[in-house]
Amino acid sequence: MDRTTPRNARRLLIGAIVVVLAAIAALLWPERPHAPEAAGAASFDAVPPNEPPPAAATPSDTPPAVGQSAQARMLALRRDAAAGIPAAMRDLADVMQRCGFGKLHGPLFEKHVDEMAAQMRPDQVHLLRAAAARRQALCETIPGTFDEQVQQQRQLLQDAAGKGDLLARLRQRTRAFTQQAKAGLPDDADALIDEALMSSDPRALFELASLHNTSPELLAKAGMRTTRSDGAALVLVACERGLDCSASSEFGDDLCIASAMCTEDLDTVVLNAAAAEGRTEEVQARMQWMRTMLDEVDRAR
Repeated sequence: MDRTTPRNARRLLIGAIVVVLAAIAALLWPERPHAPEAAGAASFDAVPPNEPPPAAATPSDTPPAVGQSAQARMLALRRDAAAGIPAAMRDLADVMQRCGFGKLHGPLFEKHVDEMAAQMRPDQVHLLRAAAARRQALCETIPGTFDEQVQQQRQLLQDAAGKGDLLARLRQRTRAFTQQAKAGLPDDADALIDEALMSSDPRALFELASLHNTSPELLAKAGMRTTRSDGAALVLVACERGLDCSASSEFGDDLCIASAMCTEDLDTVVLNAAAAEGRTEEVQARMQWMRTMLDEVDRAR
């Protein structure tokens, strides 16, 4: 296992930090996922209205109140996704990815948490265990093997994008890690980026930050002058505009579970990484450029 300490984690490249979800998924994503044998790629287990939530795949130490809350959330999300509601389909796909397609729960995950806890300051261990409990409570409610969840996640995003959901369309691009996946996307990058900037949704700005790190040429083609600091600047502006970047957010749990950064907000982590690389002024300059651009968009909306 990679024994990354909190101090070393601070020196992660900005690109890896600001797209921590994409980085985790890229490590887990198989280049050629196999289609599930028992179900088509478009299928996932819908939950009938009166059926209880699925049982946990493996035992866990999740506190009962946390587990019950997560089960209720996931039951509602799966029902709405099964009903074809685009936002629910997109959000369920996001949970699957955050759960490593079935890998972020069970004994191996608990072992990972134990090993990280052994390297942390004692007064912060409870934060890691709380984040892990929240994540495990979500992840253990999702049925299916790794390959099945990969296929389901892609199909959910595709279906939500097909219904016009902006975040799903953006995530199709930011989660396309192979040339084969990128080749299957529609040729609408310019219009999509314009929609993201016009949407006033800070989550769309975060997805543009991910897009900057995976396909910066698309942003340049759409008329955004790009520098190596644009990804970090987009995340920071998204935080300013209402994205929940706190240590208690899902992004905070991502950072805590992946890198033992359990006390800092996402924007603080990004700024610290910029400072470690001597890029604070460049990032701040790009942030100001983006604020000006978005203010103009707001006035034109």
